Amino acid sequence: MVELGKSTLEANERKRRIAFAVKVLAYMSLFFLQEILDWEKEPLLRRLSSLMDALIFLLAGNLLVSLGRLFLVRFYLRKKKSESLYSNFVLGINHIANLLNVVFFLFALMIFFQIKPIEFLGSIALVAAAIAILSKDYITNMFNGLIIMFSDQITLGDYIQVADQKGKIQDITLLNVVLMNDDGDLVLIPNSLILSFQVVNHSRQSIRRLTFEFELGNRPGLNVDRMEETLKAVLKPFKHEVKQDGLSLRAMEVRKEAIKMKLQIQLNTLSREAEKKIRRKINQTLIDLEHEAR
Repeated sequence: MVELGKSTLEANERKRRIAFAVKVLAYMSLFFLQEILDWEKEPLLRRLSSLMDALIFLLAGNLLVSLGRLFLVRFYLRKKKSESLYSNFVLGINHIANLLNVVFFLFALMIFFQIKPIEFLGSIALVAAAIAILSKDYITNMFNGLIIMFSDQITLGDYIQVADQKGKIQDITLLNVVLMNDDGDLVLIPNSLILSFQVVNHSRQSIRRLTFEFELGNRPGLNVDRMEETLKAVLKPFKHEVKQDGLSLRAMEVRKEAIKMKLQIQLNTLSREAEKKIRRKINQTLIDLEHEAR
């Protein structure tokens, strides 16, 4: 999935370069037409002059944004000694570039309709303030998205856990972090949740663990050591995937009716398929142990 994302991003980057060249040619053509034509004498040209001014302004702004984006991305990749366009920084720059393009488009509309931007902004100041208050959470989420993009704590392709959700990061937007969980479902985590909750980045851990928390009925004959030996025997077919002596079983809480247990298994592999098999085998064993104890 990550490889697919990389190829898609590189294809989009090629399209951006082609679009940039087309916009340069369009800007030069419009600028040339504006200089050679008499826009005041011809009635038809007089009516189109505001459209011409708006298009030239929009293209000029878009070209400046594209140049700035290209310079920043290349400077960052050279500093990091990387050629990968598949990074948080590039995502953040792309989103900021899109926002700036929207701003230039709005100003171009004002030029087309011959609205003075300063007077217009002053007239809608109260409305804009009210909208900002009402959409405070939305704006906060956008800023949080930019913070995540320009940080190196999590990045595309990382396998993370937020609250009870786990998955590989497929995308980071201004609103959400998109995860693909172990069932292949896409889960959208709001950016504000990422910054306010504890996030476990399994991809950055030097030790990979599987953790199981479960409860057993508190009844006579319950033997934790025997249970641990049973679990070790179940893991013998996975001796290459599981670290030697990498199994730990302990009681977290003892109550009158039940005992809360925690099982941790240290892995040697990053394979999701092997992890799924081990998890399935352990879950089935725990179910069997619970039934045997009844």
